[in-house]
Amino acid sequence: MKRFVLTLTMAVLAMSMSTSLYAYDCEVDGIFYYRISATDLEVAYKVFSDNNRTAYTGSVTIPATVTYNGKTFNVTSIGEYAFRDCNSLSSVNIPSSVKTIKNYAFYNCSSLSSLNIPAGVSTFGAGVFEGCSSLMSVEIPSGMTAIETETFFGCAALKSVVIPDGVKSIAAGAFAYCTSLNSIYCLSATAPSCEANAFDKVDLTWCTIYVPASSAASYKEGKVWKDFFIEEFSGKLEDVKDRQ
Repeated sequence: MKRFVLTLTMAVLAMSMSTSLYAYDCEVDGIFYYRISATDLEVAYKVFSDNNRTAYTGSVTIPATVTYNGKTFNVTSIGEYAFRDCNSLSSVNIPSSVKTIKNYAFYNCSSLSSLNIPAGVSTFGAGVFEGCSSLMSVEIPSGMTAIETETFFGCAALKSVVIPDGVKSIAAGAFAYCTSLNSIYCLSATAPSCEANAFDKVDLTWCTIYVPASSAASYKEGKVWKDFFIEEFSGKLEDVKDRQ
């Protein structure tokens, strides 16, 4: 009997936590938001009960500002799980007002093939694009200093990625199971620190790391990086785009 009561109590608590975690404050033009300050909104997960699959479909443009109840708010972040499991979502346009993309924001968006990430985004949470199996290329914003745990885990169609010179560390599983990855452009002259399994299941035989001229030694001496083919290039972003 005590075990039953304990189980029931835990279930009620879990339901309560789920409701508070995934409730949104308002909906404007088909996009759901939390209010996070007197002036700012965050793109929100719709509801827990329907697994969010129908919340966002096709091409979505997030506005920089939203007017609700006669007041205009800035959209400054994308919340945890905001687009989770939206497997009919194909593209997302993110405004320059967004500075933060939180944990698992695009988790398992299996049809997401295109999105722009503004240069002003300075923080990714863990697993932001985990399971985005149709995403083919990514340019990580220049303000980023770290790539968190499992950020691109399971992005099986990802072929190329640009890592800006501000990135100092790459966490566990960040690019694990990116089985199509063949080009990594690292703009830093000094190899970022890298966890041993950051590129787990990436085919090192065919993946080349392009590094700024005269920087090859730093990568050849770096843990994980030394196992890739390393080639020097100008180190300029415009040169990367010419190659892609």
